[in-house]
Amino acid sequence: MKRELTWFDWAVRVPIGFLWMIVIAIVAVPVMIHMTLLYYVVQAMSSLFRKRRAPRAARADREERIA
Repeated sequence: MKRELTWFDWAVRVPIGFLWMIVIAIVAVPVMIHMTLLYYVVQAMSSLFRKRRAPRAARADREERIA
């Protein structure tokens, strides 16, 4: 059920929709940049403070899983 767009829709709702889309894009791009930088900072910090663990020894009671 479609309806025809009125002059109010064209004059008010459509421009507001486009402005809202631009606002969302302006907010989203810096957030993506900050989240990407945060990811790389956390990865770098975790590699600096990673505890060196000895490899696991093969145990006799551990069997290979067969699906």
